[in-house]
Amino acid sequence: MPGLALLTSEKHFNQKTARFFDSHSYVFFESKYLTDMQNYHKEIRIMVIILFGGLLSSCKNESSQNMAQAAPQYPVLKITEAPTTLQRKYPAVIQGEEDIEIRPRIDGYLQKIYVEEGSRVKKGDLLFKIDAPQYNEVVKAAQSAVKNAELKVQKATPLVEEGIINQYELDAAKLDLEAQRASLAQAQANQGYTFIKSPVDGVVGAIPYRTGSLVSPQVVAPLTVVSDIDNVKVYFSMDEKEYLEFYADHEGNSVDDKLKSFPKVKLQLSDGSILESEGEITAIGGLLNQQTGSARLTAVFPNANQRIRSGGSGKILIPQSFSSAIMVPQKSTFELQDKRMVYKVKDDRVFTSEIKTMPTTVDNKFVVTEGLSEGDIIVFEGAGTLRDSLQIKPNIITQ
Repeated sequence: MPGLALLTSEKHFNQKTARFFDSHSYVFFESKYLTDMQNYHKEIRIMVIILFGGLLSSCKNESSQNMAQAAPQYPVLKITEAPTTLQRKYPAVIQGEEDIEIRPRIDGYLQKIYVEEGSRVKKGDLLFKIDAPQYNEVVKAAQSAVKNAELKVQKATPLVEEGIINQYELDAAKLDLEAQRASLAQAQANQGYTFIKSPVDGVVGAIPYRTGSLVSPQVVAPLTVVSDIDNVKVYFSMDEKEYLEFYADHEGNSVDDKLKSFPKVKLQLSDGSILESEGEITAIGGLLNQQTGSARLTAVFPNANQRIRSGGSGKILIPQSFSSAIMVPQKSTFELQDKRMVYKVKDDRVFTSEIKTMPTTVDNKFVVTEGLSEGDIIVFEGAGTLRDSLQIKPNIITQ
């Protein structure tokens, strides 16, 4: 059976060989597949890196371009110097040229009121009548005493001539007559105080009393006030430093000379209107107020149409001229920790800068005393949206 064994062995060999080649073919192809995939992934990674680098570079360039294009545009102003006149304002109170309090000089009840509040009166016009009957009785008694004294003198005169009585008794009678006449005059004066008349031409103020009110010389409030307002006096104050500067800026060796050289002033009323007529500064207080450190000044204004009444308020406007001044709009400034600031522009970037200004404005503009020079450029509007070193696109405007 050798032939069968050989055949069997050959068949077994062929099966093993086939399995061997099948196994190795699988390994070969699997290895090749893995190698190809690794190369493919490597190429993909290289392509991604290239694409990402190009995209990053593109974004960077685009970002730079956008930053250059995104610089915000702001209106800016070039600083110049020009002559100007500033109206310095001072709070003021207004009084009549004469404000006379009308007070009773005797005790009694207010019997009649002859005038209305705000009415115009002349000197000597009757204002009030006080009911004080006791003064009428005093006058009657004084009149009787005078008559009695006159009779004594009349009787004594012929008796002296006849030598019945001496001259001394006649002189005593005459002295008594003079005393009784004086008492009558005083009684009549007191009786006259029951009628109260206006001492000046003027306007009647408030009347806080009514008919039947008990009045006396000791009452706190006067019966009324009569104000002469053909001219009005306006009182205002300057702080010491400002007053000394104002005083030094005007010519004159004496106070009177200074007053003559002071400019005409205007009065702004509480409704914002300006009085048509100009006034003059006529007096400077002799003492500074120690509590406020201020000097009191007085200006007088004509008031022919009686528009202004005593007791009102307003503002005194004093012109101050500058031959060359730097002015900036209020809206170009902002406050930072109690300091007034602007944004200066340099090389298209903004930087905060402190400025000093006058306390008053002209047409909504500040007069700058420190911090800016002619030729400087500042942001005109929009300071609230800026920050230091921000790059802007300036747009120069003119005013």
